[in-house]
Amino acid sequence: MANGPAFSLNSLSETTSKPLRLSCSSSSWDRAHGGSEDESAPLSRWRGMGPRPLFSLSAIPSRPLVILLIVTLFACTATGCSFDVCWQLYETAKEHYQFSTPSNEKSTACVPLRTYYNCLKSASNCRGNIKYHSISNVIENQMKGSNCTANGPVYHPIDDQTRPKVHIPDAVCSFNGLKKFRHCGLFGDPHLRTFNNMFQTCKVQGAWPLVNNEYLTVMVTNDPVSHTGGPTATSKLTVLIKQNKECFDEKFLMYQAQTDSLPGVFQDGETVYGKSDSVELFEKVPGEHIEIHIKYIDTIIWVRQIGSYFTFAISIPEEILNSSSSTSEENLDLCVHGCPQRELINYQKFLALKEREIKSYVMPRDEALKVCKEENLTDFYLDSCVFDLMTTGNRNFTVAALAALQDLLKLTPDIAKTEKQRKDIDIYDKLYNISTAIRTTNMHSFRNILLAVMVCIFARLHVV
Repeated sequence: MANGPAFSLNSLSETTSKPLRLSCSSSSWDRAHGGSEDESAPLSRWRGMGPRPLFSLSAIPSRPLVILLIVTLFACTATGCSFDVCWQLYETAKEHYQFSTPSNEKSTACVPLRTYYNCLKSASNCRGNIKYHSISNVIENQMKGSNCTANGPVYHPIDDQTRPKVHIPDAVCSFNGLKKFRHCGLFGDPHLRTFNNMFQTCKVQGAWPLVNNEYLTVMVTNDPVSHTGGPTATSKLTVLIKQNKECFDEKFLMYQAQTDSLPGVFQDGETVYGKSDSVELFEKVPGEHIEIHIKYIDTIIWVRQIGSYFTFAISIPEEILNSSSSTSEENLDLCVHGCPQRELINYQKFLALKEREIKSYVMPRDEALKVCKEENLTDFYLDSCVFDLMTTGNRNFTVAALAALQDLLKLTPDIAKTEKQRKDIDIYDKLYNISTAIRTTNMHSFRNILLAVMVCIFARLHVV
């Protein structure tokens, strides 16, 4: 590459923040000097014979790029040479890399420059054009100053079609509050973790609201998992995002999933809505996992289908939750208020009972506990897994418990740090004093029998 000082294309003018495009029009000179040629300038004082020279040496500015600008005026009469497309490609490449995430910072500068350089080299009909060579030298020096190589990746317009769009966030449709989040999750038979960290196992058969505030509503429908009644699981889920005129035009957005159908789109077939993609749906694993992002309230909803049933998880800012949720006792939002008392199942007492005291079970407690511990489940998620295996034997519920725990860790890691990492359920035996009572009763019975036998033996020996 040619030697010379490294200077920016954008330094062609100090009077404008917009990069100057080299052109043969008079406006190029005007933008570089803040106005048109004045009669009082040195060019107007020519008093010799013959035609006035195009410029006076005394009028030439000392800056190299302005000299380059003047030199390009000589090339205005050249024909058959057009490389404006190279400048346009350079500008587009700059904009593209400004709002993308390149593999390294060097790509942001080098790819647009290299694109411009290669475009100029391909303009074979401009080799005799002074302007062409001048601009080429500028680009070469700029590349050298930025430590860019001539060989490497270049920008292609098709890149804008294949790469995900990156939007500048809209101030109105972006959440600017405190980044303190609450979590709610529903999974399994079903097991509920509320926004206030209540842990419950519920019946709640039929349709129930999980979340219902001024921004969105989430409804679930639960069906029995066995003919004996009792535990249920989520077979249908509906998310209704209410109208926000400032961020999207639709009156509402609806997402609906039911057994064997987890769509990758909203009900109208779309996935993105509003300014700066205010609402967006991502299909992470087709038929298995989707995410809904509501940016103006910084809320994320995850829905998974595992076997025939769904898991649900939501992360929402605390201030949004507090300002939009109803505190009325008549409000049945499960994530806010928990399950009604009549719908609760005492899973802790169930886990403490021995098999002979349970009316019906599918898998013994020890076996269920072993399976769940192998998945590294802890705390409430361990309890839920054991409960589900004992009542149904369906190992998909083990996967559901693991997914619910992982969703908690990813969506709200700060809350996850408060977990106790408990890996057994003996705590419930002690809580209900069931195992101790059974062991004590059995021990007393054994001692009484042993004493009776010894008395009989002693009596016979005494008679003899």
